[in-house]
Amino acid sequence: MTVDREAISAHVAALVAGDAGALLPARRSEAGATVGEAVLRDVLPLPGGQVISVLRSGDQVLVVPLVPGHGATSRAVPGDGAFEGLLALIRRGEPVGRFVCHRARRALGEGELRGERAIDVDQSNESVVVGEKAVVKLYPFTGPGPQPGLELPVHLAEAGFAEFPAPVGALTWTDDEGDDVLLATVTTFLPGARDGWAWYLELLQARLDGEVEETDALDPAREVGALAGRLHAALATPTSVLPEPLHVVGPPTLESWRARAAATLDEALALTGGAEGERLRAIEGRARAEIAELGAIVATPAMRIHGDLHVGQFLRWEHGLAVTDFDGNPMAPTAARRALESPMRDLAALVRSVDHLGRIAQARGEGHDAEIERWIALSVAGLVESYRETLAANGHSDLFDGRLLRPFEVAQEAHEFVYAARFLPRWRAVPDRAMAAMFPAERGAS
Repeated sequence: MTVDREAISAHVAALVAGDAGALLPARRSEAGATVGEAVLRDVLPLPGGQVISVLRSGDQVLVVPLVPGHGATSRAVPGDGAFEGLLALIRRGEPVGRFVCHRARRALGEGELRGERAIDVDQSNESVVVGEKAVVKLYPFTGPGPQPGLELPVHLAEAGFAEFPAPVGALTWTDDEGDDVLLATVTTFLPGARDGWAWYLELLQARLDGEVEETDALDPAREVGALAGRLHAALATPTSVLPEPLHVVGPPTLESWRARAAATLDEALALTGGAEGERLRAIEGRARAEIAELGAIVATPAMRIHGDLHVGQFLRWEHGLAVTDFDGNPMAPTAARRALESPMRDLAALVRSVDHLGRIAQARGEGHDAEIERWIALSVAGLVESYRETLAANGHSDLFDGRLLRPFEVAQEAHEFVYAARFLPRWRAVPDRAMAAMFPAERGAS
């Protein structure tokens, strides 16, 4: 397989000069993500004639699947065959220049896999189902060094945790400094899988419509909490990937967490205008007081965590629940996503996302506020209780430190405002409602 590198380089330069958003997945482009000056560094030919191009854009590596044409080159979309070709190369496991295809032990059977369809949810990366058997995830913005999206699934598999899409392989590229850069991963596709923003919200709506009993609408919280507990127990289990996963951190780390949370709140206040911004500023003092509690803690457990744990990461499929997407916070740099964190940060994000389901339901219809508030309260209580019970059953009661939960919840809501401002403006109503519930109006306030 050969490609006209000079022609592709010229086409890429034209895209950057014209509409650099054309280099990004549709959702990233629609969310306003931009590309600065980008220079083509390498090209991987694919079996069907498409290519994976690797560009440098500042400190980041930009990964773009392309379909070369006679007069122009366009970004590949599902249906163009680029993801089929990428999967085929990874399954072969053969190096191509500075590109290395890593094969995991998990097999997908014999024969080529055909057919591509996008996973149509909000995401920072680009995931495409190929042949209804594999999910190929491309990392549009990436960088050198170990990546949690590759490390953690391997660790979990070695620890005996099986409630997630099994790793199939990955594609890396070696940069000029000799560092590996993760470009893509492949996992097994879970038949019938639906993410929690779909199946969980559907169940809550059915409860509000009187179609299911309250217990049926509350049971998933305990399921999700238990799965989160098993996940954290596995993350705390030593393996060859993480031989010493569990640590105890002291005041310097806790102070850094406090400072980070305060900075996130600062950013949320700066970026949020209108009535939502006014309401956020009205509770600023109380929010800061909650965050300040982090600085008063002397020691707490820390380890590698999921880093972006919300209900959307819990897939309901043919055989129950599975948790997915171990890339961490998409807004954070790689080093931050690999840092030791409190498992309470994951739990806080998960608790907040359950609350967010209720806020979405509130926005979709009137007359159910009291019922939704009851569902949120009981669901959160059941989730946390089930999480703690599961940790205890797995010998890891020490991972739970309730002192951190509320400050991390406040920090998570501030993060939601920042995310809305940067990527999804319509989302702002959700943390607005959630913060109002966390900080009800004080008596006597006008």
